[in-house]
Amino acid sequence: MDDRHVLSPSDDGARSGATRSGAASHADDRRGRDPHAREPADDVRGGLADGPRGDLAGGPQGDLAARDLTVQELAHRWWRPATVVLVLAAAVVWRLVAPGLGAPPNLEIATAATFLAVLLLRNRWAAVVPFVVVAVSDAVLGNTQIMWFTWSAWAVVGVGAILARHLRGPGRYAAALGVGVVGSLWFFAWTNFGVWLLDGMYPSTLDGLLASYVAGLPFLRTMLLGNLVLVPLAALVADLVERAETTTSAATAPAKG
Repeated sequence: MDDRHVLSPSDDGARSGATRSGAASHADDRRGRDPHAREPADDVRGGLADGPRGDLAGGPQGDLAARDLTVQELAHRWWRPATVVLVLAAAVVWRLVAPGLGAPPNLEIATAATFLAVLLLRNRWAAVVPFVVVAVSDAVLGNTQIMWFTWSAWAVVGVGAILARHLRGPGRYAAALGVGVVGSLWFFAWTNFGVWLLDGMYPSTLDGLLASYVAGLPFLRTMLLGNLVLVPLAALVADLVERAETTTSAATAPAKG
């Protein structure tokens, strides 16, 4: 047999590799680009595309949702902080006018405003929202003797809301219910303890403390029922904003050739 017509396994591998290399080089030449460069689609699929469209293309389910937003990103998505400012102003105005409107005591929207701010701003600084509401309204209404109990109670509510800032789907709504219920119970327990300790309305005994809590039950009921509706509503508003961003990104994305 003539050896010239016998191919060794190494020859087959070399020819196969050369064929694949030639096909890849030919495909790269047709694209007119570096064979080692990444496709733009790779970046878009990974949620890493640069620029406003690429960030939005990552969307709530992409890379962007797994981290806090920077000041620059919030400046580009101006509608997020704008929505927070509007809700914050509404919370302040409501706290000022609610008594005159005959609203039930302790029907507040500060907790819902805090939760919405945390979800839209996705930043730890969103915890200051309840302080802004209380500080601005207290400047008009005047501070009470238990101011430090009230402010520290809101601080805990803000920290609790921050823990839910990256949640999506059912987990977000479960967190909204949790913040509404636990926040209301915590606010009731801590501020009524402050009333018993500092206000002088109740004896400095265990019976006096229990009397303070019993007297505060109507306020707890109103706050709890309100937050069971308003905090999940805040989660819904955040979902709508994120879906609008995703829809806008898809509509403005250039068509693939």
